[in-house]
Amino acid sequence: MVNPFAASLLVVLKVSSPLMAKDFGTQGTLSIIEEHDPIALIQKKLRGMIERGELEAHNLELQKKTRASVERPKPVEGLAKTQEAKVFYVDPTYVVPEDLKDHTGKVFAPKGSKINPLETVSLSQTLLFFDGDDEDQKAFAEAKHRSDPVKLILVKGEPLSLSEELKSFVYFDQAGTLTKKLGIVHVPALVTQEGLRLRIEEVCPPPSRGEDVSEIEQRVGLGKKPT
Repeated sequence: MVNPFAASLLVVLKVSSPLMAKDFGTQGTLSIIEEHDPIALIQKKLRGMIERGELEAHNLELQKKTRASVERPKPVEGLAKTQEAKVFYVDPTYVVPEDLKDHTGKVFAPKGSKINPLETVSLSQTLLFFDGDDEDQKAFAEAKHRSDPVKLILVKGEPLSLSEELKSFVYFDQAGTLTKKLGIVHVPALVTQEGLRLRIEEVCPPPSRGEDVSEIEQRVGLGKKPT
């Protein structure tokens, strides 16, 4: 019968025995690895573009893309046209995740405290989110702006050209930052302040009939404050 201790010892000795290394010599050609200066590479590429007459065309293309993104920003995703009027409220209160300190290190808002920005800064103007490519929403926004000046905020369309057309500033909700925070999923939508909450009204715009702005105001009853 094989002694278990002896067998184990044999395995340990075999595993721990020194390994024999053998030099097989150099195989293939060795090259020194050199790091290229990134600035030099960029300059080389620019010189090549200049020599081929491509630089001016490249700059014009960049200008074109930049102008296009300014004139028509990327539409906000996930929004649909309002089909059924709806009103809901948003409480902007948030809980402080950690102590907030001033420049002297003094804590002015301890962790866990609740802050409502409407307690110190009120919403001085109604916000109107709408799709500028939709004629119904565009006509509604123009009529609303004439009857009760609101801050116009596009979720789709061309803010610069619309600003010129309406003779008023038109903003754009870049990347849907505001609509996402407010929970808006349908437009047009009006945002007003009621107490320490925000009132969100998703409005069904009436069909555009090519009417004068004053006629649209009368037909949809704009200018009347919600009761």
